[in-house]
Amino acid sequence: MNIAIELVQSWRLHARIRELINEPGVQQLIIRNENGDDLIEIKVPAMLEGSTIRPMLAAVKAIADELPRVTIAVVRNPELARAVGETDEEFDRAIDVVEPVFERY
Repeated sequence: MNIAIELVQSWRLHARIRELINEPGVQQLIIRNENGDDLIEIKVPAMLEGSTIRPMLAAVKAIADELPRVTIAVVRNPELARAVGETDEEFDRAIDVVEPVFERY
């Protein structure tokens, strides 16, 4: 298990949590205040299986409204990320084709 610590400004918190939820290999997210106290712990696989994503994101939004910046501890499972990310080269080739089209707009 790999644990990465990220300092996030409140205006970016909701978007960053949504990015991490969809990222392969992320197992758990822990949001902490500036003092290091745990505010919320999110088990990503359990959240994606059930219908708990909207209430959890509402709680994240409430935290972002109250605090200027928080720390996110991201727990990753490298084996799972490798198994899911085996098609990265194919995805990168597809993005190289699609990105220039979007840049025109």
